[in-house]
Amino acid sequence: MFSSLPQLSIVVAIYNGEMFLSRFFNSLKSIKLNNWELILVNDGSRDNSLKILQEWKERFPQVTIIDQENQGVSVARNVGFNVSKGQYIVFPDIDDVIHPNMYDRMINIAKNDNLDILTCNGNYVYADGRPSRPIFPSNRLRSTGVLTGPQWLEMALNSKKFLHVTWLNIYRREFLLTHGYYFEPGLHHQDIPWTTEALLTAKRVKYIDERYYDYFIHSGSVSHATPNDTIHVRTIHNYMKILEMLDAINQKYKDVTQNINACYWQIAKEGLGIIHSIDSIQSIEVKKQMVKEFFDRGIWSLIWKNAKNFRLRWRLGRRYFKLKRILNS
Repeated sequence: MFSSLPQLSIVVAIYNGEMFLSRFFNSLKSIKLNNWELILVNDGSRDNSLKILQEWKERFPQVTIIDQENQGVSVARNVGFNVSKGQYIVFPDIDDVIHPNMYDRMINIAKNDNLDILTCNGNYVYADGRPSRPIFPSNRLRSTGVLTGPQWLEMALNSKKFLHVTWLNIYRREFLLTHGYYFEPGLHHQDIPWTTEALLTAKRVKYIDERYYDYFIHSGSVSHATPNDTIHVRTIHNYMKILEMLDAINQKYKDVTQNINACYWQIAKEGLGIIHSIDSIQSIEVKKQMVKEFFDRGIWSLIWKNAKNFRLRWRLGRRYFKLKRILNS
């Protein structure tokens, strides 16, 4: 029987995106896929984004525009997810470009292999003119057959080149609904715990080393803004929360994660990133406050517990005494 439900829901969070929207929509116009819906969540934009969304609405077959007060990308994605109807769902970013064959190709594979999650490759594209390069180097991650989620997560993390992102993935919507997944409100880099937990519970996943997505790196990107003390503090707080979430995920799925050392390694690795951010703070007083919170909140103990090999502990040990000197200064 023919189903009127869309094959794919494309959920897009928009905040002050007027300079990117025309290019993004033009890439959507070129996609080779029938029967899909577009859900646009305007997250309190202060520019002309909402006007542009309304101008483009008639150019796509099934469009839902939701206008809300600014609550962050996680809430915007959750709102879009809640009204989606597609068999599969994706979460692209507005400052990137989707290749015409991406979703048609991925849905065909996902359907044929009955996948919960399918991941493809993409390109880093630089606004300053540097040559583009693949997000996942082919010599580190190659196309797979059908794997369990934990098998792929272990393989991907062990490559040391894996990026926790949602926009290279297509998800079976029923899989996400069954597990009650949602994006953590107010959390930057929420893709890290999201991707980890989704893969730990997925039964059938696959990776194809085919590049269908251009991820643009530019000065307007939040992830690549020039850091100052305020940004460092925000990053530290976000990653402290991420480490706590990853630890909770490891405990929740202990029967699986206890056999995947990489699940513990990634906590220690992200912990080293927190220490680097602390070291980059210019204000001595702010730095001291962050070090105090780092220890008082138990983040140091969490990182040390998850550093399972000698090299990681040696790297952490060197930094421990430096942190203590800051705290006692």
